[in-house]
Amino acid sequence: MTTQMTSTEPTPLFTRNQVIVLFLAAVALRLAYLGIVVALDGNINNGSDSGKFLQLAANINKFGSLVNWDLGVFGRDTGRMPLYPYLIAGILDIAGEQRLWAVAFIQAFVDASTVFAIGLLAGAIDRRWALPAAILACIWASLVILTSFVLADTVFMAFFCWGLCACVWATRSERKLLLVVAAGLAFSLALLTRPTLMFFPYFLVPALTVLLWARGNQSWRRAVLLALVPAVMMFAAVAPRASENYHQYGTLVVTTQSGNHALDVVDQFIRLCDRCVNEDMETKMHAEVKARLKAQSRVDQQNPTILDGIRRGVAIEYLKQIPLGTLFKGTILGSVRSAFQSSIYVTGHQFRLDPKFLSTVPGDSFTGRLWTFVKTLPSDGFLLLWAIAQLFAITAVALQISGALRGVHERETRPYILFLLGIAAYFLALNGPFGNPRYAIPLTPVFVVLAAAGISGLLARCALKRSSVTE
Repeated sequence: MTTQMTSTEPTPLFTRNQVIVLFLAAVALRLAYLGIVVALDGNINNGSDSGKFLQLAANINKFGSLVNWDLGVFGRDTGRMPLYPYLIAGILDIAGEQRLWAVAFIQAFVDASTVFAIGLLAGAIDRRWALPAAILACIWASLVILTSFVLADTVFMAFFCWGLCACVWATRSERKLLLVVAAGLAFSLALLTRPTLMFFPYFLVPALTVLLWARGNQSWRRAVLLALVPAVMMFAAVAPRASENYHQYGTLVVTTQSGNHALDVVDQFIRLCDRCVNEDMETKMHAEVKARLKAQSRVDQQNPTILDGIRRGVAIEYLKQIPLGTLFKGTILGSVRSAFQSSIYVTGHQFRLDPKFLSTVPGDSFTGRLWTFVKTLPSDGFLLLWAIAQLFAITAVALQISGALRGVHERETRPYILFLLGIAAYFLALNGPFGNPRYAIPLTPVFVVLAAAGISGLLARCALKRSSVTE
């Protein structure tokens, strides 16, 4: 039976000792992993996105604003969202530009707050899920590992999870307006950290409206008005940036990353289509981008919004040429990898181990490749660790499925679970064929809450069996 909760619930979700232990454990685990990375000369700079953030931070400290070289012109950066570069610029200005570990050190504490955001999110749905969710978030490998990189993911996740937490608690509290405003602030900061939430308001308004109506005891009209608050705040947060881009470049855009991301997505789909590969569509697509940019005037060739629009337009044209079956297959494969792939996968590259994963093993059949891979495990300590982590990941998926089914079955928790599943669908659709621990990081609160629900259900069944045996 689901425990009913109200805004006047007398007992807190966590005791004072639990809060202290969880916070210290979360920070200690993340700092311990960072210590291992530093001691073994692992990478805190991942060499691609980290390098771009670090260059922007250096430019901020040198020139006082978010500027960079782009298309042969040195000027205001239009690609990266501003919050994270300014944050690490401040950290490195104090600690020293070579001490990248200082960024990861601060991120360990930021991520500890995410642990409580996820725990409170779960507790708003069913208070029995709060502690299991917080414990899982404390040890969740993706969260732990990504704190050790100079990447925006950790900061983004903190803001995003607190935004979700505020949305769900708005259905329980009498102070609904205050909480949706808090959600809007958190989501706005998340959007200013990563552009992943650019289209999120279009999902959030209808989803939060239904949630507030179904579980917040609000009329449809009031539910819509409340749901619009965080969306309007998000649009307002990026409006100055879009306005600056319009006045300088003539195009109203928030970021010029979308075109390049669109090309990357279509590249992945093309590689799954035999006809597309045989027609060399990937090469043709990128050649088309270059040809269209070359046809522009010299001024427009140095306009990042023009290039972004060309990339996005060409990507959409080639996407339409890919069979629907391939698009479906690619999205499903990406979703499966996002759900099942252990984040230990990332550490092999972080420590420069060049691990030979199953995908790189040669062979004529999958079973033959699998057997060859299994035989190498005892002699490769990292791959053995990865295989064990994969077993835990598969177990977590089983718990998540159980938790989702249980949550949907219970009338009280059903709207919340559907809300979380909708969030998962948003990010999976956005990622398309991409499926790896980093692309899956926004799914973490959904995964953790569903796993906590599965664990809670399992414990309840075990308790029921014990009580029936003793009777």
